[in-house]
Amino acid sequence: MRTSGKLNNQKRQHNRAIDLTEHWLRVAIKIIDRNTGEGYAKAHPELISAFMTTTAANFATLTEREIAEAEQVTTINVKTGEVES
Repeated sequence: MRTSGKLNNQKRQHNRAIDLTEHWLRVAIKIIDRNTGEGYAKAHPELISAFMTTTAANFATLTEREIAEAEQVTTINVKTGEVES
C-alpha cells in the first residue's frame, strides 16, 4: 500500500527528531555539569532550555545553509540547455 510507505517514512523522521532531541538533551546536561559541577544542570533547567534553544537554532542554520549550497551547485540554462556551475 502506498500510503503506509509514506506513513512509515513520516514515522522514521519523527523518531529521528526525537532521537536527536534526546541526544542533545543528554549532551546539554553533560556539558553544563562538566563546567559547573555535578547536578547543576538538573537544578537549573533554564540552562538546559537555553542550551536546547541554541542547539535548535544552530541546527536550523546549518540545514538552511546546506540547502542553499545544494541549490547553487548546478544552474541549468533552460533556453540553451547549458549547465553552469
